[in-house]
Amino acid sequence: MSLPSAKVFKCSMTEYSPVELKVRKRIVWRMVSGVASENDFETEQLPELVKAKWPNVTLEVTKLPDDNYYTSLKTKLASGECPDIILAQPMYAGSNSCYALADAGYLTSLNDLDCLENMNDLAAVTYDDNVVVCTAGVSILGTYYNKDIFEECGINEEPATWGALLDACEKIKDKGYQPIVMGDKDQYVMQFGLYQIACNEIYSENAEYDAQLRTGDTAFTDEGTWDTVLTMYNELYEKGYIDVSQSLGLGASQAITDFVDGKAAMTFDGSFNASALLAEGAAGDFERGYFPIPASSGDTYTATCLSAGYAIYSGSKHIDECKELLDYWFSGESDVWDAYLSTGKIIATYGNGAEEAPNYELFAPFVGLLNDGKAFHWCNQAWPAGTETTMEELFSEMIGGQGTTVEDITQGMQDKFEDLLDE
Repeated sequence: MSLPSAKVFKCSMTEYSPVELKVRKRIVWRMVSGVASENDFETEQLPELVKAKWPNVTLEVTKLPDDNYYTSLKTKLASGECPDIILAQPMYAGSNSCYALADAGYLTSLNDLDCLENMNDLAAVTYDDNVVVCTAGVSILGTYYNKDIFEECGINEEPATWGALLDACEKIKDKGYQPIVMGDKDQYVMQFGLYQIACNEIYSENAEYDAQLRTGDTAFTDEGTWDTVLTMYNELYEKGYIDVSQSLGLGASQAITDFVDGKAAMTFDGSFNASALLAEGAAGDFERGYFPIPASSGDTYTATCLSAGYAIYSGSKHIDECKELLDYWFSGESDVWDAYLSTGKIIATYGNGAEEAPNYELFAPFVGLLNDGKAFHWCNQAWPAGTETTMEELFSEMIGGQGTTVEDITQGMQDKFEDLLDE
């Protein structure tokens, strides 16, 4: 049943008896991952905006830390008591990957939503010809840099080739600054650099590389693919541009703090951490820039992909209500859309205020590359969850001097990938 039109709710409350009001009430439950903050969009703003639009609808939102979210989602799906709307990742990413959830029959087709007409290529959230996740934004991996340090070191433009990036690192190191800071104690951050390099060195040559991994037509051990990517990234450690003695003991949040405190010229990170990386630190409010790690050839691509989005549980009793909510939310012109965009957590490619959203000017070049067809998904979105963990663990062993080689890493990734596919 569709939500009643707004006209219904222009009537005064006295026109309905308390019993009638109770019958007319709809409760839609939504579950997302993350940690709620003050005036949180999901847990505070969204329910209020839904109530303002549809007074007979109550939206209850549960927000859980990532690990708890994945565990809870699995349990609720198995019990048939899943929330009406859930957060899902594109392709095969994570325990809430839309491909896996759709394959198991848990997700509703969203093909009839009008808002889909506004969105970019939705292949990463389309399963068996059905769009199953509503997502308006993109997420970016790139290189945040301190423009003041660059200028002091005589670097007058963003590096356009891998060689130019290495030259810039050498100049920065010669001036006594740490060129790049990374919080490798939290091994997941290793993905931030590796995936950028992979876009340039693998996917630009073979956009079907990941799909072919699943058919056996390519392999992580193929010469000139991941061996090249890992060797290039390791070069930053071997030359001291990333101080491995520091990075392996530094967590992700501390690395961000070191960057905003002016202790390093660059860090590899995502658009999702922009607020923290653009904050004022001990070094004052210096100007930041953001660029993709450049290709060795100079023909640079970007690791820019669809963000996680919202799916409707196929067993929901309120599918029509949920669809109308998502259509209104992602219309690009509703109050919910405006509040969503103002969080600064997404980079929208359409709708009211997209180009005026927080920090959009920083991300505009990446969106330009995306629109030019020079962007690829993050690698882990196409792999069975756990493949990237093996990559991180083995790479950590290599930079930590434990004797692990590039060949050990690529073979380990291939073995893990095949094991997971067989499960």
